Amino acid sequence: MSIIDKPSEGKAPPISRAYWVCQTVGWSSLLLFQLFILAVVRTGEGLSTPRLYVAVALLCGSGLVLSHFLYLLMRRRQWQQMPFRRAWPRLFAAIAVAAAVQNAIDILISIFLVHATSLRENLRPAIRFVSWLIYVFLFALWATVYLAVHEFRRRRIAEMNALRLELVAQEAKLRGLRAQLNPHFLFNCLNGLRELIVEDPHRAQSMVTQLSGLLRYSLQSDHLEQVLLEDEIQAVKDYLAMEAIRFEERLSVQWDIAPEADKVSLPPMLLQTLVENALKHGISRRPEGGEISIKARVRDSQLYLEVLNSGELSGPPSESGIGLRNARSRLELLYGDRATIVLENATPGQVRVLGTIPVKRAETVQ
Repeated sequence: MSIIDKPSEGKAPPISRAYWVCQTVGWSSLLLFQLFILAVVRTGEGLSTPRLYVAVALLCGSGLVLSHFLYLLMRRRQWQQMPFRRAWPRLFAAIAVAAAVQNAIDILISIFLVHATSLRENLRPAIRFVSWLIYVFLFALWATVYLAVHEFRRRRIAEMNALRLELVAQEAKLRGLRAQLNPHFLFNCLNGLRELIVEDPHRAQSMVTQLSGLLRYSLQSDHLEQVLLEDEIQAVKDYLAMEAIRFEERLSVQWDIAPEADKVSLPPMLLQTLVENALKHGISRRPEGGEISIKARVRDSQLYLEVLNSGELSGPPSESGIGLRNARSRLELLYGDRATIVLENATPGQVRVLGTIPVKRAETVQ
């Protein structure tokens, strides 16, 4: 029995310690089993017990050596990499030769070491043929275990490589989504600032101050996968204060944040995206403005973020907005199907965006 070394291109890797451990354990187990059989069954035949023990030990030792040569041959010829229909004739021929050599060693041990009365009977061609078949079965079993372990490790390595490639692709996609999100947010802010510069320069200055705070938060959180909800809320408050300058009395904001939710972590700019969507597609389209209600709760190991805004969906929720689309994609990459964002009509005259993500406490945030 053996464990194949991890396959690699070019020069063959050194033989691992695990291979020798498995070889030693496997053939030692066979030796102990045969010694047990001798001690129980053959003690009454008048044979020289010490010589039999030495003979069995030599046979198991030669089996270890021959299986190792078989291992080196398979590794050098790379039979384990071939299709089965091409590999099995070569492998069977090698096993047959190894069994013949083992059979010859058995004959020599019988002649020169074991002086038994049944020696002539033991050397009959029929007996030797049966012995050869036994050795063929033994080496075939060894090769089967070898190839099974090799195939198992090959598949495991292939799965690990596929997972690494998938992780790299997901990280690249996530970085791309985050790179899209910040310019999108900045573009919306600059549009609002451009309108306000002409109408009210003094308020435009205040808006620039708020914008600088938001950009500082964006830059600080850009290298983080998670931020605290309380930090995200402060950034959203700065954003809404900046938007309040533009909307004036047309915008009303209500906060309802559960105390236990403050220390929960979430992807940066997630709540900001939900609020920005409510302003852009809800409040800004109503001449009379409206109200935004922001709620956060922790329940059943999930963080629930709810943003309600005045308005109504006239048809199916649009999937074309870059903000919500990116937010959904980010959550899918980070949490799979454990996180969701749902856009729907809540009550007559109100639209709701409900986001749910698994709870990750502050102490685990890097």
